[in-house]
Amino acid sequence: MADTVEYACRDERLIAAPRPRCFEVLADLSTYARWWTLVDVTPQGSGPRLVPGARFLFSGARPGGERVEWVAEVREIEPPERIELSYAGEYRGRTGWELDEVKGGTLVAYVYRGVRPMTARARDHFARWGTRLHSVAMREDALAGLARYLGGPGAELDDEAWRAEVRRRVAQLVLSL
Repeated sequence: MADTVEYACRDERLIAAPRPRCFEVLADLSTYARWWTLVDVTPQGSGPRLVPGARFLFSGARPGGERVEWVAEVREIEPPERIELSYAGEYRGRTGWELDEVKGGTLVAYVYRGVRPMTARARDHFARWGTRLHSVAMREDALAGLARYLGGPGAELDDEAWRAEVRRRVAQLVLSL
């Protein structure tokens, strides 16, 4: 039931922190719960450190939406420049984190290099949202949360206030999609 359509997108944000520090946070799954509100990440079999061959489970939902799970495997790592991943399960394809050193910090991007829906539910999801929902979640949750975790905007908020703000922002933006 695989779809032949591959989805691609790139979501990025300037993070006011050095590239090695950003990379270390992204390469350590134990930090994800501190900065990624709508998605849970659980190592499968290995520890929290991302190394080639490591597998982990993504589990998440948009505010008011149904929970979705998919597995990712680390394909390649080039510290502190990139982490290449491969999705398996309901979604399949290559994704990755890219980190570019720029004036003022690090440009951190999460890139879909060609993700395909593998189930009817996943096809329905892409038919409804395309990559728009993914991009809203990455910009307003993951990348904003990473910036906050590293001392950027929102760092003054306590964790519960931050999480409530992320849910509010994402829910509001989903209404406009």
